Amino acid sequence: MKRKMPIRRLVQERLDAQQARERRRRTSSKLKWAVLLALLTLIIGGVTYGFFFTPYTALRNMLPMPKRLESVVFVVNGVSNPVPAEGTLVVHPKDLVEVDDVLTDGRFNWGLQLSSEQFSANELLEGRREIREFWPEFEYVEPLKVVVQVMAGSQSIGQVHMVVRLKARDWVEKAQQAKSLDEKVIYYERAARLASHNALILTNLASLYAEQNQWGKAASTYEKVSEASATKPILKKLVEAYQKAGDTDKALQAYLRLIQISGPDKEPFYGFTSYLNAKKSPKKAASFLAANLKLVPEPYRPEVHAYLGTLYGQQGDWRRAIQAYNRALAGGIDNPLIHLNLGEAYSRLGNYRQAERSLLTYLEKKPNDVDARLRLAAVYRKRNKDPAAIKTLKRAIKDNPKTLKAYLALIDIYEKLEMDKETAATYEAIAKLAPDNKVVHFNQGVLYFEMKQYTRAGKAFSKVLKLDKKDVEAREYLVEVYRHLGKPRQALSVLTELIELRPSHWEYYARAFELFDELRAYDEMTKTFTQAVKTAPDRPDLRSFLGTAYEKRGLLVEAIHELEAACKLAPTNMNYFIQLAGLYEQIGKVDQALKTYQSALDLDPENSAIQEHYLRLKLQEIGQQANQ
Repeated sequence: MKRKMPIRRLVQERLDAQQARERRRRTSSKLKWAVLLALLTLIIGGVTYGFFFTPYTALRNMLPMPKRLESVVFVVNGVSNPVPAEGTLVVHPKDLVEVDDVLTDGRFNWGLQLSSEQFSANELLEGRREIREFWPEFEYVEPLKVVVQVMAGSQSIGQVHMVVRLKARDWVEKAQQAKSLDEKVIYYERAARLASHNALILTNLASLYAEQNQWGKAASTYEKVSEASATKPILKKLVEAYQKAGDTDKALQAYLRLIQISGPDKEPFYGFTSYLNAKKSPKKAASFLAANLKLVPEPYRPEVHAYLGTLYGQQGDWRRAIQAYNRALAGGIDNPLIHLNLGEAYSRLGNYRQAERSLLTYLEKKPNDVDARLRLAAVYRKRNKDPAAIKTLKRAIKDNPKTLKAYLALIDIYEKLEMDKETAATYEAIAKLAPDNKVVHFNQGVLYFEMKQYTRAGKAFSKVLKLDKKDVEAREYLVEVYRHLGKPRQALSVLTELIELRPSHWEYYARAFELFDELRAYDEMTKTFTQAVKTAPDRPDLRSFLGTAYEKRGLLVEAIHELEAACKLAPTNMNYFIQLAGLYEQIGKVDQALKTYQSALDLDPENSAIQEHYLRLKLQEIGQQANQ
């Protein structure tokens, strides 16, 4: 077994041996000491030569001298730190370091020294040294790596490594002294590398990332902090960082962790639901909640079920919505809106009995909710409970006299039950409530028209035209209203406006022709249909109307011209031929008249009226020939 002796002890024993030899030398004879001294000189010379000058000789290998380094014992700030061969000692520039011992494979460790190309390493054998004394100008921005060789004479028997670097607190101090944000970040990043579990350093670094809007880095750094210290402030910061980094799923997961430690504080939960609602579609939000329901603390589960019910409702998945709402109620949640939503869900599935119960339960707690009463009235109507529906709607109007929907719903019921008086009275109320709503006035006018209250209908349609000067349907009704009131001139005035609005709507011209004829306004008739023929010269009906206008004014030649054109455009229209034949007859062109009647008979040989005209004119022609 090899005995390892510290260098300092070997030196002391060496001194003691020398003193003993000196005492023996004084007591022995000069001759004896001369022989011994010569022999000793020879031995020492051989050993010295073998050790220092011929390291690879067989003599040195035979002696118990060190050939391989095992470890170097450093003392750093009074604490022993053994470093094995090829090992590394990490020190701070301000550390006090010395070498206490060098352990090798030899029996004697005499004459060992330390050597390094980067500093005077051997001084560490002489006593404590502050590391920065060796490199007084070095900044230590990057770690300083040095190699320390252990020398036995001129031969290296091994080496150890030394790394001189700053500690995390040094980088924190530099960061606190730095003036720019970028420098602060760089220094805190180095501090974090050296103290990867220091929550304070990581928190400060994450805050700096946030100031730089590097939210991804901020989030990952806060995540490291939360692994060791998942406090509410840290998790709130983590949620914010993920949100601003645009990582929705991780933000939601961080929210769930925050909810778990928030106890009775529901603010994080409401923030979570609001964020989930804003960032995910109803389908994806419901899927996320269902998958992570176990991560939600038990006291929040009923509210989650209520929210799930809303999400399913938004998707139109009414069965799952009902299940979720009922679970929320079973969990003890006391929110009347759940009953309102259940009423809607049951209605959508056609379960109107359950819908009625849910809505009535809601109205017990919220009796003044007009919208809920409207929903209940709709359910009553589905169940053919019209009296109950009317009563409910009247209650809604009483609570809020400006509820237009309630009035309209009442009208639907009254019209279904053919309660015209009640319908009219309701329209009057709506018209006062919405004086600028042309639809209301139009419907009111139609109702009065059907009730044959033409004066009231006319007033209603006139209000529509004041609100919309281009309304066509109101004008069409107004024409009929004036005709029923015996006011053809007003009717014709409105009809003229219709023709201007829709010049290609040919039905208007037939109605205008009737009114012109009734008023005997043939000059106006001529003017109107002359313009119409210019617009559409290929329409035979317009030619016929214009021909009639000329005929009424005694302009038979012009009338014949228009009727001839009409017959060519509509060669199968018997009436045009009859009218043209009559015109020929009036101007004495009997032959032309007979030919035209014959054309009419060709179209309808069995028409007795045409036959009568033809025979009458034929007999007249025969009589004239006989008289001649």
